[in-house]
Amino acid sequence: MKKNNKFENYELISILGLSIILFIVIEIISRKSVLDFLDFVIESPLNAVVNIFVLLSIFGVTVFIKRKRFSYFIISFILISLSVVSSFLMSIRGMPLSPYDFMSYKEAANVANAFFDIKVEIMAVALIALFLLICVWIFRQDKKSIWITGVRNIFIYVSVVLLSIIVIPQLKTNKIINVIAWDVGLSFKNNGFAYSFADETLSIIRTKPEGYSEEAIKAIRAEAERLAKESKKNESSSKVTPNIIMVQLESFMDPTRIEGITFDKDPMPNMRKLMKKYTSGFMNVPVIGGGTARTEYEVLSGSNFDFLQQGEIPYHTFLSEKPSLSIASNLDSIGYKTVAIHNFEKNFYNRAGGLEHLGFGKFIPLEVMTNIEYTPVGWPKDNGLTKYITQEIENKDGKPSFIFTVSTEGHGRYPTKDMQNSNYDISIAKSTLPKSDQNQILFYANLVYNMDKFVGDLVKEINKLKKPTVLVLYGDHLPALNVITEKKSNIDKFASIFTIVNNFGVPKKSVPSDFQAYQLSTLTLDTAGQNLGPMNLIHKYLKNDKEYMKKLEMVQYDILFGKQYFLKSDELPKNTVMKIGNDEMKLDNVENVGGEFYLKGSGFNRQVTVFLDGKKVDSDYENETTIKLYDNFYTGEKEIMLRLIDKEGNVIQESNKFKYNF
Repeated sequence: MKKNNKFENYELISILGLSIILFIVIEIISRKSVLDFLDFVIESPLNAVVNIFVLLSIFGVTVFIKRKRFSYFIISFILISLSVVSSFLMSIRGMPLSPYDFMSYKEAANVANAFFDIKVEIMAVALIALFLLICVWIFRQDKKSIWITGVRNIFIYVSVVLLSIIVIPQLKTNKIINVIAWDVGLSFKNNGFAYSFADETLSIIRTKPEGYSEEAIKAIRAEAERLAKESKKNESSSKVTPNIIMVQLESFMDPTRIEGITFDKDPMPNMRKLMKKYTSGFMNVPVIGGGTARTEYEVLSGSNFDFLQQGEIPYHTFLSEKPSLSIASNLDSIGYKTVAIHNFEKNFYNRAGGLEHLGFGKFIPLEVMTNIEYTPVGWPKDNGLTKYITQEIENKDGKPSFIFTVSTEGHGRYPTKDMQNSNYDISIAKSTLPKSDQNQILFYANLVYNMDKFVGDLVKEINKLKKPTVLVLYGDHLPALNVITEKKSNIDKFASIFTIVNNFGVPKKSVPSDFQAYQLSTLTLDTAGQNLGPMNLIHKYLKNDKEYMKKLEMVQYDILFGKQYFLKSDELPKNTVMKIGNDEMKLDNVENVGGEFYLKGSGFNRQVTVFLDGKKVDSDYENETTIKLYDNFYTGEKEIMLRLIDKEGNVIQESNKFKYNF
């Protein structure tokens, strides 16, 4: 009996010791500093203890497992790996790892290609192989000595878990543990990685807001409608139905805001000119450095990300399952044609599925685009977007258009090394920053200059069409520059610029200092003189209510996850069928030039696949009007057809069929 007690004590010491050691290792990795770790323990000792309790709860699961050492190794490896990945993500995007990031593994693989070279990939494969070898060795060693846990240790483990369940909510209530929804990075820093990640994981379960009921929701609706009715007495109805274009500019900001550096000329002259003339300012966005789809969802839906789960990407969660309301669905209901355009892959962030559920009728992704140019780090440039935006405005069906465009050119990574072969338009005039920061900012400033040129060209093309138009331009988040993510510059990292341009005389409006991304669609509809959707009613008429946030939380929950008491029957979300592509790909004829066969037509790009009598054949892309067949020995009459196929093997678009006698 004494021998068993001795083992039980040893097991408890092992679990406690491992929890403390892992706590130290994880926090040092997450903070990238031993001194920052010591400051955390000294300034927030209760938070440190909570993190150790969380790790005790995780390691304590081993009381039910026979192979203890093997279990300790696996758990330790997973926790350390999570902290390493989180630390890396904080460096490149300013936000730590979220459980929802695992739902974005395809997007992560795409982005990783811009940051990792073949050496890093080889090292990763080698480390995985080493890990598997160690696993096998420890498993075999552990097999020789199977430990049996006593009832006492199981009782102690259950007690620790129950104590954590009781005490931690009390610490949150008293703000000792303070989850900061609008700044996930700061929340992780203040509360510790183990607790923060575990809390995010558990918070995936949605709960009703306090006070939620049918009576409360209908009272909010009645109040909003009463205020709307009073307001409309003093408002004149719009006599125009303008096209509405929203352009989300990837990582776009004013580089002149960065302290310690000046340029030889303005990196964004067009945007600056527009901001001086039209309604503009800064809006608070829910992310920095990455997580574009979160800002995108706030803008489109009018929903506040504070009332969703930290790190959640709606395109991967509830929008992958059911339709939801947005400015697109609202404008579709009043006769607008709704189009989304994005110069990247259609399945990135599951946009194809998410945009369809937000009410878009058409989506033009990178896969169907032609003549796309690329940045030195491999992202599509934005100058090719103008063509697709103006094509949608030029439509002859008489319908006004709502066009939501997501750009890509400003995407990181931003090299810290001197890009000697780059033909820069912008140069540094003066700087006190380290050379690596100068190189990174210079590269970024030239991206901004190109994006700003796209803005200027787009405005010119819209003005040529002489149609009433509202053009909304905004940055989705600040770029992941070291001076921003490492707080070397005095910049509000959640403040992103925007402007709302119009060509039919709507005067410039003032914007409050606390303007939010989820309020942008309301301001846009106001400028365009169009009817507001259900969420917009809250933002326009209850924004000065002292319980604005509480009412917004309840209505948002009701519309997204509740009984939808707030909605009238004709406002309920409806399923839509979204078309991919724009019918540009056409096959006109085949030319025989010296025994070589060339397919002639329009809308061709490098992803076009050629089929003869239903069988895929090899071909070479020449340009957007010409594809050369790789072989020249075909005989007899063949039916030719072209297909655009995405990475998953799905057919996006097909051309017409054309018969040719070889």
